[in-house]
Amino acid sequence: MEAAARVHYDGCMLLFHAGTPYPLLEEGTYSYADAQKHAERVDGWLGLQTARVETALNERGCMARAPNSSRDHQQLWIGLATQNLLTPYVEIRRILHILNPQPGDTVVDLGAAYGRIGFVMGVHYPSVRFVGYEFVGERLRESQKCLQKFKFANVRMEHADLSAPGFVPEEAGFYFIYDYGKPAAIEKTLHDLRRIAARRPVKIVARGQTIQQSIASRHTGWLKKLRAAESNGRSSIYVSLDIGSTSH
Repeated sequence: MEAAARVHYDGCMLLFHAGTPYPLLEEGTYSYADAQKHAERVDGWLGLQTARVETALNERGCMARAPNSSRDHQQLWIGLATQNLLTPYVEIRRILHILNPQPGDTVVDLGAAYGRIGFVMGVHYPSVRFVGYEFVGERLRESQKCLQKFKFANVRMEHADLSAPGFVPEEAGFYFIYDYGKPAAIEKTLHDLRRIAARRPVKIVARGQTIQQSIASRHTGWLKKLRAAESNGRSSIYVSLDIGSTSH
């Protein structure tokens, strides 16, 4: 593996080094395109063969379906450029720094793909549990294969269909949601999280137009925007309001 690599932008450098693969950077000190290039370097260092898996998926489709799959409301984002599909590591690190999860907390990624958040948390938040749910078995297996090398005790990836009627995400204080599926699937997930928020406060990191539009149009009664997306990021942070017990 290459020990270090530099990505140039505007006369500066976004440095990748094996000793600090997930740097905490100030907003505005790097471009989004270079964050993607940096993430590609990190994937290669980790051994995540994301491009190979995505090429195979594009050629033959998803072969391994999640258990109890609804087979409805599926949008697998097959065919996208790999780095457009995934959140850059430097953005993940910055969001986690803002959230500031404490030992004993749990972070859940709903539509985790290759589990990038788990790799960052395994290094920087070893006392915080991470659970990543992914529908596409090929992505999940690639993630699990690489995670085994690091033996993070706090990181777990699971095969799941978030849109299946019987699926309920693990209760946690923090949830990441990228536009993982069609609007009906995302709506189902938001209703699942509302039931959890009736029992405890939650923070939701929403990335993508569908999830953010859904929250703005139908979920302002229980979610408040805590932090808007930064110029170099794509994620907004929401906090649940005190809505009391509800079954809706």
